[in-house]
Amino acid sequence: MSHTFAFSLPRKPSLNLRFPSTRLLALATLLWWLVYGWLAYRLWADGLQNGLFVNLLLIAATVLLGVFVVFGWRQVGWLWWRSLRQGGKWRALSVAATYQLSPSAFEAYVAHRLFARQGYQVINTPDTKDGGIDVLITDAYGRQAVVQCKRYRGTVGSATVRELYGTMIHAGAARAYLVTTAEISHDARRWAEGKPITLIDGARLEQLSRAAPGSQQI
Repeated sequence: MSHTFAFSLPRKPSLNLRFPSTRLLALATLLWWLVYGWLAYRLWADGLQNGLFVNLLLIAATVLLGVFVVFGWRQVGWLWWRSLRQGGKWRALSVAATYQLSPSAFEAYVAHRLFARQGYQVINTPDTKDGGIDVLITDAYGRQAVVQCKRYRGTVGSATVRELYGTMIHAGAARAYLVTTAEISHDARRWAEGKPITLIDGARLEQLSRAAPGSQQI
């Protein structure tokens, strides 16, 4: 699905934009062990003074790689811990289970389970005077999108989508999301075609709630 105005998912949050991937970090760790082992062997066999220039280079490389590796695994560990904590608090729910939530709790569930876990910044707006905006989300470039949550049974029609589009325009947002436990009518989907609106029905909601963090462009 195209994302008008380039509203986009933040980069995969596994390394907080400081490291491209854990694979690179693992390779750096292996390289650090090899350099450290080589240096230790040289010092044990020949002492520091023999091949002093090479030894100094190896010491510098060991220190620099060590800083990179320690800082990198610290970041990874913190992000893994945060993901586990969020996953425990906002565990994936079936559509049937979401009907047991209050409207406010459903909005919080959508904000945190769908969007925050994928790396977006989220603001769950107050229930009163929210102007039809239940959640505000921000992408990697600071662009905002509005989210409207409908814990409904039955079918959501085109009138709801039209209202959401008007809310998006009024808010000056780059994109709008309708997240509902219900089905979405064919007319509503047809009306949203070509517009910066993403429609998420109950089945899609359940699917996205079980997606791995950072894996889904919503």
